[in-house]
Amino acid sequence: MPPNVTLVQLRCFAGVVEHGGFTVAADSLCLSQSAVSQAVAGLERALDAALLLRGRDGVVLTAAGEAALVETRAVLAAVERLGVCSGLAGKLSGTLRIGVVQSAAIRLLPTWLRRLRTEHPGITVSLYEGTDPEVTAWIQAGVVEIGITSRTHPELAARPVYSDDYLVVVPADHELASRASLPLAALDGQRMLLSGGGCETLIQELLTAAASHPEIACLVRDNATLLSMVREGLGLTIMPELALDDSRGVVAIPLRPNLRRTLHAVSLPAETLRPVATAFLALIENSAAAGLKARQQRPETASAG
Repeated sequence: MPPNVTLVQLRCFAGVVEHGGFTVAADSLCLSQSAVSQAVAGLERALDAALLLRGRDGVVLTAAGEAALVETRAVLAAVERLGVCSGLAGKLSGTLRIGVVQSAAIRLLPTWLRRLRTEHPGITVSLYEGTDPEVTAWIQAGVVEIGITSRTHPELAARPVYSDDYLVVVPADHELASRASLPLAALDGQRMLLSGGGCETLIQELLTAAASHPEIACLVRDNATLLSMVREGLGLTIMPELALDDSRGVVAIPLRPNLRRTLHAVSLPAETLRPVATAFLALIENSAAAGLKARQQRPETASAG
């Protein structure tokens, strides 16, 4: 590393790239925007190269910036590894970057993070919330180390940590609300809202296979917004049980046959992970084992994830 380059400059540069701009990067680093801007400018002077092109739509890496980013991430990873050397004495420290889908962020992650803080108080967490495809892309790009998602990938390690069923969710006064269960065929002609969290393609394929053709009225990314729209009678939806955080004014009906989703802890190969990531994986695997086993013993005829 050139003598005039500092770790603060490298962290600011990497943060701006990861977050797509100076403002969000400054918030994540607990610095002012001007401090982040000055740090990146100082790095560019030290390297005698422009690393970023700034525009109204964010920042774009130059060719020099792309090369510098690879080395920057390598240096920061090495520094974090040095920071967790105390793990040899039973203490872990450092920042763990986690990507997670919305339903798991609300219902699962808080419990896991509480246990992580209890067992390893020296570990801090940087959380990225997104859709299944986004979480997978973040892992592959090195933005996060661990992802909680229903998507698996042949180049990534995946460990099942939670399983739940998809449910049909309708307004409380809907004509289908009294049904004990529903086949997909019963949704034919119904006005339907789809989640934009990444499962919409699977649901549409299953509806087509069942010769069921509901009217797709809207694609909604946020689960709370989706439930609010169902509650107001704008349509029905299909969502995983874990996403049903507020059931006021709606009725959740099991599918027949049931459609199950499995969430996985996804990462790069285990041998590439830092001790903080390995510790978190061990924690959630232990926490989830009993519940996952119980759910997997339930009858299953279709699987998502």
